[in-house]
Formats: sequence, structure tokens, C-alpha cells
Amino acid sequence: MKFIISFLCLIASLHSYAQNYHRIIEVDHLGKIYTVEGTELTKYTSNKEIISSFSDALLGEISSIDVSNPLRIQLFYKEFNQVLYLDQSLSSVSDPIDLYTYSDSETQLCCDASSGGLWMYSRDDNQVFKVSRQGEIINKSGLLTSYFKEVSPSKMIEYQENLYFLIPLKGLVILNKFGHFIQQIPLAKISDFCFDNQELLYLKNHTWFKYNPMMTSDSIIFKIENSGESQIQSNKIYIFSEDQISIRQLKH
Repeated sequence: MKFIISFLCLIASLHSYAQNYHRIIEVDHLGKIYTVEGTELTKYTSNKEIISSFSDALLGEISSIDVSNPLRIQLFYKEFNQVLYLDQSLSSVSDPIDLYTYSDSETQLCCDASSGGLWMYSRDDNQVFKVSRQGEIINKSGLLTSYFKEVSPSKMIEYQENLYFLIPLKGLVILNKFGHFIQQIPLAKISDFCFDNQELLYLKNHTWFKYNPMMTSDSIIFKIENSGESQIQSNKIYIFSEDQISIRQLKH
């Protein structure tokens, strides 16, 4: 009886984990789709056919993935403060990079740098660091306390050599390639953002909007009826929900 109870508890625990692990969907500029479920990364064609997969349970769950360079895909493992790079076949191109090499603090956010290397943000350091491909710190921002007073950023991406931070409930903060402040965009209560066709899009209350700085209100792009992770690329929205990927053409 004890064995049966223990077995049922294990099944329940595994089921709970399967329902709650971290999920991500990303799409590169070639139309390839990437999904993350816990420790598992899967790459698909634009027709949702599986190309390859990758997993390294020793590094823990994948916290974020950057596919801005499809030939050099960045995986960030926050739990172990490491970054791993994969090639287009999802094979590792080098050993994991230990981010403690550059800061004694834990890294909260990481993204790829278009010039090679990576950006890393540490809440304890209150700074963002740019690390070259050769492993040297080449740029540091000033202290970001004045911009990140109450809530730490939840997302960081580089776009056209500028660095964009998502501040939950407040909007976006933009730094240039040297880590210097450029602009703050107040977008209350947004939960995600991306760029498509050189336009800034953001997610709020399960609805994607196009940012119109010269207008009194922003344009609605797509309203997501059911829960799920989503991403927009090349006028298409990709929704990852309940192990299914759906793709819809956008009109905007």
C-alpha cells in the first residue's frame, strides 16, 4: 500500500511539473520556430515539422533563448548562471560560459549581442555588461537605479544595436550599444514586446498592439483568445499552447 501511495504521489508530482515548467516560443528571421519546455528545446520548420531538439538536464531549465542569429543560438540558464551557444543543428559550439567570470552576482537577464558576445544584467550590480566573443568586458552601463527603482526588468533584447528592457507595469527603457541611457517609453502593464518590420509591438491583457508614438492610442494587432506563449515575426503570430503551435497571418 505504501508503494502504491508513493507511486501515485510521484505521478502527481510529475504531472504538476509538466503543467508548470517554463515555456517559450521564438521565431528567427528565416521562419524557423523554436519552443522551450523546461529543459527541452525543439526546432521546427515554418510548417511545424520537427527538425531537431536539444536538452541538457545538468544545466537546469532554459530561462531564455535568443535566436536573433540562427547560426549561433543563445541559451541562458539562470539557475546555474551559465550561457550555452548552439549552431543551426542545435549542437553546442563550445562549453557553457560561466557568467560568474564577469560578476560575483547572479545574472537575471542575458541576450546576444549583434557584434558578437553577449549582454548580461545583474540586479545586485545594478548594471548591464557587454562581454565580447573573446570573453572580455567591453562596455558597462552606469548604475540603473533611477530607471529600475521598484521592479527589476523581466526581459532584455538587443535591436539595431540598442538594448531594450521590459519593466513590468511601467514600460521600456532603452540604452545604446555603450550602455548609455537613450529613452524611456511608458507603456503601463505590458507583459511582452518584440519588433516586426521595424515596428515596436507589445502585449497587454492578452492583446498585441502596435506602438504609435504620434497617436493618442495604439493599434490592436491580435487578441489571443486562449492562454499561451506568443511571438510575432514577418506579419505572422505564433502561439504555443498545450503542446500545440498555431500560426495566424496578421493584417496590419
